[in-house]
Amino acid sequence: MADQVIQIWEDLHEERSGFYRAFWCDSADATTGCPVIGYASAGGSHRTIKAAAREANRLHPGVEIYRNGKEVKLS
Repeated sequence: MADQVIQIWEDLHEERSGFYRAFWCDSADATTGCPVIGYASAGGSHRTIKAAAREANRLHPGVEIYRNGKEVKLS
């Protein structure tokens, strides 16, 4: 996973409409990815982009995090 980045996308589960989730992707402009936290696990869905990015950063510090091709700034 050294070359992968994290993207923040909408959580597409019906129960989580309006929430966001972090996904492992091959690049900042990839259109497919794998959830950082599986859908069957606790956590993962957040009401804001920044909250999803903060959780991803906590779990995987140093990995670049993007939303719509732009890096998410956490500070």
